Amino acid sequence: MLLTRSSCGPILSALLSLVAPAVAQEAKLPPLPVDRAAGALGIRPERVREFLTTLASPEFEGRGTGQEGFRKAAEYVRAHFEKLGLEGGAPDGSFFQAVPWTQSVARPKAPGLAVRRGETILWSLDVEQGLRGYASTPSGVDLPLALVVTSDPEGGDLEQLELKDHAVIVVLVRTGEPESDARRRARAGLAARSRIARAAQRAGGRFLALADDAAWATAGTFEPVSRPGREASGPAGVARGNQPATGVLRTEHGAALLAALGDATPLAELVLPRKIALDGVFAHLAIEVEESQAPAWNVLAILRGSDETRKDEFVGVGCHLDHLGKRGGIVHPGADDDGSGSAGLMAIAEAFAKNPTRPARSILFMAFCGEELGLIGSGYFARNPTIPLESMVAELQIDMIGRNEEGERGEEEASDNLDCLHLIGSQKLSDDLHQSCLRLNERAGFALEWDEEDVFYRSDHWNFARQGVPIAFFFTGFHPQYHQPTDTVDLIDFGKLARVSTYVYDLAYELAQQEQRPLVDAVKWQELSGKSREAPAAPVRN
Repeated sequence: MLLTRSSCGPILSALLSLVAPAVAQEAKLPPLPVDRAAGALGIRPERVREFLTTLASPEFEGRGTGQEGFRKAAEYVRAHFEKLGLEGGAPDGSFFQAVPWTQSVARPKAPGLAVRRGETILWSLDVEQGLRGYASTPSGVDLPLALVVTSDPEGGDLEQLELKDHAVIVVLVRTGEPESDARRRARAGLAARSRIARAAQRAGGRFLALADDAAWATAGTFEPVSRPGREASGPAGVARGNQPATGVLRTEHGAALLAALGDATPLAELVLPRKIALDGVFAHLAIEVEESQAPAWNVLAILRGSDETRKDEFVGVGCHLDHLGKRGGIVHPGADDDGSGSAGLMAIAEAFAKNPTRPARSILFMAFCGEELGLIGSGYFARNPTIPLESMVAELQIDMIGRNEEGERGEEEASDNLDCLHLIGSQKLSDDLHQSCLRLNERAGFALEWDEEDVFYRSDHWNFARQGVPIAFFFTGFHPQYHQPTDTVDLIDFGKLARVSTYVYDLAYELAQQEQRPLVDAVKWQELSGKSREAPAAPVRN
């Protein structure tokens, strides 16, 4: 049964008892085909527990990119791949793809953010929290200011504007009521910021400040949203970020700016959308950026396919190995995020390696660095692939697959979501891939949900989708321990982690074995790419 709600809930549980097997009756689900069944037997709860207990142990210190704990985790995964007899996936035949990365810390200088006409400062704001990591932020440069007042959280009002090399300030006037749950409210606020940032990027903006309602946004006075300066950088240290630096203001700051520009009309009384031409008005951001080189690697391994004509095509299976590391001396273990996906990847690799029958196509296993810092590792791989991207028939991403979605105030119980799995992005590019996901779920038995929380752009699969590689992202949902030091091993549902891993193993095997690779739908590619003239990496169905 397919749901479009944000929670499976008790109603679904009752329906499942009538039309589908319960978790305790998984034996009634259709078995895996004989060509892959033996390998799947090794994906057991106790096996993924063993992997995850190590990955989230104090020794690995939260696996922060650039920190010693991440190096230990990368070596642990590498040793596992090597023991399985897999090939190294890096260009030199090793398991490590070095990712050049400049770690940046930005510190504000007074007055921080200022808007002026000539030598007169019309409005200013201290940037209390700074712009951490914005190596590409145009600090100390006067940019012409564009001001937009809108009630559209999708950013559609920015699409037709000429914003090239402008500083863009968007005042978002919210309508309706915010989510009552703080966790969902924060995600809704982040979704709006992400969409508006992408709209500003497409319009050519170099810096964006979004003034949002405090009831919707969880940001402080000025808080970074995107981290373009933490993209992987080249040997010369030139940042390759491709999004405008983005910060969040409060709505009252937007109103104060409007008043300073000569319009004191209350926001609630403005006719929206309002696009304000500001001839001779400039924005100035003053920060100092400190940069240092930090070691980082993607851990890559290949299981070579059995068919001479198809072994040079690949199914990618990915996770992000990193988490938040140590912050202020406090370790964030990241058991679910994404220790669970990393443990799942290790189990899936083991299943393929030990299965007597290899699929026709090859499998590329990818444990990325730097996801938490802005999809650094996957972004570097997509720009510097170790295999031709056109040879990747699909990328399957597993990120946070070890819990049952749970509300922070008890409005959504984890026990109501035992069978829930978010299937994200499979519909975005390829109906072929999406239908394969649905068909194989008939023997996995999950109640699938879609991406109502706009996380499609927030994990490593995005860097493949934007290149035109069909993707599917598997995610069991948020919980109160997300990005907290309390995301620990004792809260993991190892039975579910093993189930999701088995489903992804089955799907990867199917895609590697079937005759026809998934095609990209031309209309979907145009929608996703913003009508790009570039051809996608995968073959297209017109």
